[in-house]
Amino acid sequence: MEQALILAAGQGSRLNGAEGQPKCLTPVGDETLIEYQVRNLMQLGFGRVGVVVGYRHEEVRRVLKDRVHYITNTRYATTNSLYSLWLARDWIEGGFMLLNSDVLAHPGVFRRLAAAKNDALAFDSTSGHESEHMKVYSPKGVLRSIAKHLPLEMTSGENVGMLRFSASGARKLFLAAEDLVAQGGENAWAPMAVDRLARSVPIECLNVAGLHWVEIDFPEDLIVVQERVWPRIAAGVTA
Repeated sequence: MEQALILAAGQGSRLNGAEGQPKCLTPVGDETLIEYQVRNLMQLGFGRVGVVVGYRHEEVRRVLKDRVHYITNTRYATTNSLYSLWLARDWIEGGFMLLNSDVLAHPGVFRRLAAAKNDALAFDSTSGHESEHMKVYSPKGVLRSIAKHLPLEMTSGENVGMLRFSASGARKLFLAAEDLVAQGGENAWAPMAVDRLARSVPIECLNVAGLHWVEIDFPEDLIVVQERVWPRIAAGVTA
């Protein structure tokens, strides 16, 4: 059975303040963002979906109920997505798709990753010019580096926050995450493990430019969701 993991433990204080709702519960049409993600995954055959929860996890559980498996990051306030990824090491069995819970993406992005035969990462070649962006360097379509601090001359685009790993790639990814956590990297981003994985595993970079998506970090991102991205996704617009 195909499986997926959604990282949804963060507080998202830049969006809703110190006491706001989890970002994954942002309304998207008639459902929440994480419901949209789970629905798209399940429609593509991902029948085993895990969600790493933390901040106000009771609310996420109340929305998703028993549709998914829950992994709780009790240290969400002092750790980051790398630690949340590492917590899922014993639940993941074989290959899987990895998503950040704050990403709204066109169903075409899900389909392209689901069709990938090996390790793959979705990126947008029209983005990646701001300091906040998680940038990728992918000469010849293969990932060489992923980090926010990449210089513009080495930036091929922005990481969407959706990846696919083979069984072998998944094992090596969790080994990299374990090593980084052991070295004190609990507060690092999950892409740090992906960057290390790319040194030994060819990760195909799928350019999804033209397929609408947005990472929801700041209040202005909600305006982009409501006025541009969601209406176009709902209407099936791809460019």
